[in-house]
Amino acid sequence: MKNHIKFVLSLVILFLLVIACNSDKSGKDKNTNQKQTKDTVKINEDQYRMDEVFTDSKDQVIDLIKGPATFIIKYEGEGKFLCNLKDADGTIIETLANVTGKYSGKKKVDVPETKAYVLDVETVGRWSVYRE
Repeated sequence: MKNHIKFVLSLVILFLLVIACNSDKSGKDKNTNQKQTKDTVKINEDQYRMDEVFTDSKDQVIDLIKGPATFIIKYEGEGKFLCNLKDADGTIIETLANVTGKYSGKKKVDVPETKAYVLDVETVGRWSVYRE
């Protein structure tokens, strides 16, 4: 009879340990999900920062969210610099810059919908485009 009671008590203790471990684990998952959400917010804040300086003509796919956006444009060459924001089908949404010679400026754009766009630059020389 004592062995039977010890066995039942062992099962109860094991059951309680399993429940306790699962509740701790789910708490950790919740914290991890909260941390991932914070990281995602940080990624969303940084998604428009293009930290590279390019040389010559280039097309670059960028994801934009619907609404107002301000681009900071810099060009260090002497020739023509044409920078268009295009839809995936090639339709020009907005001309960000169309200048000759060195240029530094800002352009405000109303992004029509959340999706991928193409930043199309035609030039010879060093340039960069950042989203403010």
